[in-house]
Amino acid sequence: MPRVRKPALVVTFPTTAAAMACEELCGKEDLPGRMIPVPGEISAGCGLAWKAAPEDRGVLEAALAAAGVPCEALSVIDMLEFVR
Repeated sequence: MPRVRKPALVVTFPTTAAAMACEELCGKEDLPGRMIPVPGEISAGCGLAWKAAPEDRGVLEAALAAAGVPCEALSVIDMLEFVR
């Protein structure tokens, strides 16, 4: 399978507890994305990040703010993905 670079929204967190709170919230609320290791292009307080499509930024940012989950940054970067 070939890999191509595609834009992705990467949400970083100051602590592992904040990353786990994001994962729990997104699971309960059926929000898009998944947990990944922080990409090398980004510096973050903990080693985990939430990856989603760039167009999901608004819904994720609002949900995390409403739940009080602290984020370090929301960045859009090109990431390699497998294509079928």
